[in-house]
Amino acid sequence: MREQPTGALSIFYYLVPFFLGLYSLSLLTSMTGMELASTGIALFTLLFLMISVAKGDSVSPYRLGGDFALIGLVVCVAIGLWFNAPKADFFYFFAKMRWVLLLYLTTYALDFFPGLNSRLFIIIYGSVIVAAYACFQHFTGIDARYAWGLRPESAISVAPFHNAEVYKTVGFFSHHLTYGYSFGMLFCLVLAVFLLGKRRNKLLRLGAFIGVVLIGASLLWTYGRGVWLAAIAGTLVMGAYASKKALFSLLIIIASLGGFYYSVSPGFRERVQTVWDQNYFSNADRKDVWKANLEMFKDYPWFGIGYMQNEERLGEYYQKLGIDNEFGGHAHNTYLQMLSTTGLFGFICYMSFVLVFLLMTHRLWNEIPKNHFWHRVFVLGVLGAQVVMHVGGLTQWNFGDAEVRHLFLFLIAIIAYMHERYSRGIVSDDRSL
Repeated sequence: MREQPTGALSIFYYLVPFFLGLYSLSLLTSMTGMELASTGIALFTLLFLMISVAKGDSVSPYRLGGDFALIGLVVCVAIGLWFNAPKADFFYFFAKMRWVLLLYLTTYALDFFPGLNSRLFIIIYGSVIVAAYACFQHFTGIDARYAWGLRPESAISVAPFHNAEVYKTVGFFSHHLTYGYSFGMLFCLVLAVFLLGKRRNKLLRLGAFIGVVLIGASLLWTYGRGVWLAAIAGTLVMGAYASKKALFSLLIIIASLGGFYYSVSPGFRERVQTVWDQNYFSNADRKDVWKANLEMFKDYPWFGIGYMQNEERLGEYYQKLGIDNEFGGHAHNTYLQMLSTTGLFGFICYMSFVLVFLLMTHRLWNEIPKNHFWHRVFVLGVLGAQVVMHVGGLTQWNFGDAEVRHLFLFLIAIIAYMHERYSRGIVSDDRSL
């Protein structure tokens, strides 16, 4: 652990931890809080580094592991916007890539200002509380922020099946898919406590079980089919890493609960059946927008049509393809979104970034001693969270959802920090970061 400095730099040991704590809480509740906290983390960490360097302190440049991929992606975005989207506001859309800088500075902040466990405990325990509120929403349709006058209208809508008398869960967010993919990742952290906690005290495992049930139910009641598939994928990957017995048990539990709920819930049964219905409006809309984005890639194969410019030009491509559809927006697929807007080179960089962190997490899982319980919980949970994120990206541009991206970046910053610390040598225990 780094020694806390005295003098002018000591103030940063109050400011940055405050914003890291605020960020941990805001990741569950508020986009405004996320932006405020992440800006505070980035600004004060950068100032800390600049002052440290000016004083002659040794500050080694941080390498995340996916540096070339991230730099390459930034370059591809710049080239695509500059040459293929000359009418777009270059600086506005290029600034959307500031998440790369945030990822680096968040990793620096975690390294220089220890307290990893306390921040993740805020996230783990807080996610269970918010999930309980989301389950309450499902039956009542009550949006507390609207009731308190904090929103002009309720973010909650009726569940998407015939004669529905229940509601889609949104938590404190504005859309059920934002909640679904964010809490799908958080579900993995709580599940990791349950899977690895069998040899810890019984109270911890009981609390984890309650958390798994509450968050799992809240994800089910988002009625997001992509969310369901992503959460199942993350769960099974975590089970495979935990043990063969855990994987087998999870398969039995998912199949049994899924089959039972399918038989007793007409609404759930209807949503499941629409997954394969080619004429279902949501499926048909996605097919049209995917066709249009593939056509954009064909026209701009190397650097794409311009970062986020597919939304601006979707109508033009509908007309070109003879598609009569008013459904707009992004590509509703992270991989197709990157392919159409950053081209083949940008897509390769993005996939390299994804694979580097998955491999880093895998190596870290194998390196951490088995008696470092909490660190293993964090790593297994973040592994599952990455699977949720990337599988969810098959049906939604969830990386473009700011709330979801904030959480994802914070989790992989944790992996980068832990990997760097463990690669230096022995970490004394599972509370030393």
